[in-house]
Amino acid sequence: MKKTDILEDVNKLTERLIQAVSKLSPQRKKMLDELLKEWDRLDCREDSRIPCFLPVDYSTRDRVYQDFINNLSNGGVFIETLSPFRVRQSISLIFTVPSLQKTFKLSGTIVRTEQDGIGVKFSKKLTPYQKELIYSAISRK
Repeated sequence: MKKTDILEDVNKLTERLIQAVSKLSPQRKKMLDELLKEWDRLDCREDSRIPCFLPVDYSTRDRVYQDFINNLSNGGVFIETLSPFRVRQSISLIFTVPSLQKTFKLSGTIVRTEQDGIGVKFSKKLTPYQKELIYSAISRK
């Protein structure tokens, strides 16, 4: 396919999208806006996440918590919690991958809060060794 054909296809698609969006009700436009924001949020992740269910002890400056890691990547975790937190809050985590009997101690920053938990970005990415250990242990389940 030539560049001009690709550009023409993109222009046609853009026009179709503009027409479709202009016909949406205000409520549907708002829903579409929320969906686009979610897509942007997901696209900004540097690393893919793998689902898991690992107990985690973690602390902020003033308190210690116990909850579960819901998913894990090379750059962070999502912790299921009902406790209130703030974005940019520092956090220290300790968790063990049961099949390895290996404890990981990591620090990070809360990058998002949701109704059911918090997204934490590690201060330092996992080393290749740590990443391989965790991924191989979790994928065995």
